[in-house]
Amino acid sequence: MSSMPVITNLDRRIQHSKERQFTGILSIQAEGRIPWHLYFLVGQVVWATTKTHSRRRWHRQLLRYCPELMPQNNNLEQILSYHSLAKLVMRKKFGREPFSKLVVGCISEILFDIIQQETLNFRTSRKLFAYKEVPRDAAKFPCIGLQHVQLWKQVQQDWQTWEQSNLIDIFPNQAPVIVDSQKLRERTSLAMFRTLTGLIDGQQTLRNLALRVKQPLVPLTLSLMPHVRSEFIRMVDVGDLEIDAVIMGSHNQPRSHVATHSQITSSASVAPKTPPLTQPSANGPTVLYIDDSPADSATMAQIIQAAGYRYINIADPLQALPQLLEIKPQLIFLDLVMPVANGYELCAQIRRISAFRETPVVIVTNNDGIADRVRAKVVGASGFMGKPIRQQQVLKVLKKYIHKRKKVASKNHRPSELSPSV
Repeated sequence: MSSMPVITNLDRRIQHSKERQFTGILSIQAEGRIPWHLYFLVGQVVWATTKTHSRRRWHRQLLRYCPELMPQNNNLEQILSYHSLAKLVMRKKFGREPFSKLVVGCISEILFDIIQQETLNFRTSRKLFAYKEVPRDAAKFPCIGLQHVQLWKQVQQDWQTWEQSNLIDIFPNQAPVIVDSQKLRERTSLAMFRTLTGLIDGQQTLRNLALRVKQPLVPLTLSLMPHVRSEFIRMVDVGDLEIDAVIMGSHNQPRSHVATHSQITSSASVAPKTPPLTQPSANGPTVLYIDDSPADSATMAQIIQAAGYRYINIADPLQALPQLLEIKPQLIFLDLVMPVANGYELCAQIRRISAFRETPVVIVTNNDGIADRVRAKVVGASGFMGKPIRQQQVLKVLKKYIHKRKKVASKNHRPSELSPSV
């Protein structure tokens, strides 16, 4: 059953408040459930609250938009709540733009949760939630206005994606927990099993995991669903964060997989400034690298050519497919993040060409999360290689996919599992 009645009802309430320039609180509640509260200032939604996961939600938005604020001292109380940070904004000690991003993130999650809960409630009882307005004096209202954002429209799009992915009964505020590790190990590769057990501890919600691995919520959740449906992983309710946990979290955030400026500079400094398109003297197998980064291409060229292989770089992903049939590489390195076409899209297009269905395609990326691996497997990638580019990593890939090519080709099938990161 579609969630359209729920969307229509909530949309009508929001638009009505906007047209009347309502200032006050719109309380939303189903019988026996914890209520949600939407705060309106002159017709604009400026804040939202509910008792469920209030600290988790705010802490998550801080990590997403203002990680530099996570305290290294005793000033935690100054940023751990809406009102405390709003006071800093009004005193011009904190910017309006980052504050708006934090608040919009919280409102978006709550509106999403309202839609989900009301949709499930409507399915079973055919009843919509009760809405109650509580007007307030604008001069005494404790909220501040936000910069212009398409908040409600984006939430509807997010919910539509969630619904179309058949995730209506999966709650983003629940946490996955492994309940049958033995069967999970039997059904997944060793690399995937290690990734799952390293991420899932029964305390991190889907939203927290998505933030941790820097992936959209839907692809991450879909990657877990086969194991949830098979009951190797179970979704469980978790409580809100304790203050002590928030403090510890600010000092123990997972490090980003993105290469630092010094790493990039170090990698580029050892490579030629202008890598040649090919190395004519190399008569060995051809290795192709599709990447628009001159520095990364220079580094890759030096390593591959020194190993005795013919090296070709294609900087424009739109030109890759026309050139592939002419070049006929034995191995393709493919950068994940490029303008116009990303690595996933390009890999899928390469696999549609019969001549390259068995050609190893290794995605080069800063991200190596579970969602990346699952999506890469779907589009036919052979494996991952992390950035910054290092000689040992490249040589390991060359050995795996070129030196042993005859052995791999004899199996006459595409890889069923992603190779471990190298």
